[in-house]
Amino acid sequence: MTNLALVKLDDLKILLAENTISNETWNSKQAADYLTTTVPTLLKEVEKGNVPAVRIGKDWKYSSIAMYRLLLNGGIKGGQSDGN
Repeated sequence: MTNLALVKLDDLKILLAENTISNETWNSKQAADYLTTTVPTLLKEVEKGNVPAVRIGKDWKYSSIAMYRLLLNGGIKGGQSDGN
């Protein structure tokens, strides 16, 4: 018996991409470079809860897959106000 599922091509591309990305732990500089921002901006967004990170001692650590998903979902949205 064969099971078939209907999926969007974009969803399939995302799934394949996530399975090829190695899950690495990045420091703030690496995460900021990946997100094309500065470390101070990244840290502000982390403290606001807009970027997933874990604090270990005085350092923040980031999952490469979490950063990929953040960009996939439109990037950092916090801190922007539309006036509503």
